[in-house]
Amino acid sequence: MKLITDTGSLMSQKQAEELNITLLPLQVAIGGKNYRDYFELASDTFVEMVKKAIPTSSQPAIGEVLAAYEGVSEALHIAMTKGLSATYDSALGIIESHGIKHITLFNSKTLAGTQKYLVELAASLIDSIPVSQIVERMELCLTQCQSFLIPSDFDFLRRGGRLSPVAATLSGLMKIKPIVTQTEGSQKLEKFGVARTMSNALDQIIDKMIENGVDFRHKIYISHAFNQDAAKMAFEKVKAKIQNIDIDVLELSPVMITQGGPGCLAIQYILKDRG
Repeated sequence: MKLITDTGSLMSQKQAEELNITLLPLQVAIGGKNYRDYFELASDTFVEMVKKAIPTSSQPAIGEVLAAYEGVSEALHIAMTKGLSATYDSALGIIESHGIKHITLFNSKTLAGTQKYLVELAASLIDSIPVSQIVERMELCLTQCQSFLIPSDFDFLRRGGRLSPVAATLSGLMKIKPIVTQTEGSQKLEKFGVARTMSNALDQIIDKMIENGVDFRHKIYISHAFNQDAAKMAFEKVKAKIQNIDIDVLELSPVMITQGGPGCLAIQYILKDRG
């Protein structure tokens, strides 16, 4: 049994190799050239390129997906959330058009850190239990999963077409920090709130997580686009308000930075697997 995922999971090539995972790179186009996320373009290089050109992103190349499917007898493909990416729909189209039966395609309904959690969970189980049981356990984790994003430049999200009409109106507001959210199963980013400062934005997010019952049973991911100060502030605030919480701090990939802009910050939580 093989495990397949995409770089929307923030899974590095090294970690994917260590876990025997086939990693499909999303794609980012900038300056008239197309790059394979992580494989051909590092995040630090990309941030400098964004200062001179507007990037766009897309799903993994169909040829790479087909090659991954043809090289295995059976596999579980955990795709970036449907709606915020064409990755799932594209893979489903390949499966249906080619009559593929040996691939279990799973819509992660999330992305970034929380997608990474699901992939790591599946990797730990794939040789010990049936795929159907892995899917059940991932679905249970997703019953309590939510993502928040504080973009540095709202135009990145607006250009990508991933905002609901209500959230898109935030782009006209000045001198505020807009906050958007992607709840479990949502195929658009929705307005969550606005704040005058990063500190206030983080307080709003953390208060909402506490209201939703987030505690030691959950895993929190803080992901950033080279904004270590904001990530550190978020880490300290979460630790102060939620006791014994497990937190990972990650750097966003070029494709993820394409959505929120350099300096953006994402905070996510997911219910841990209980076995």
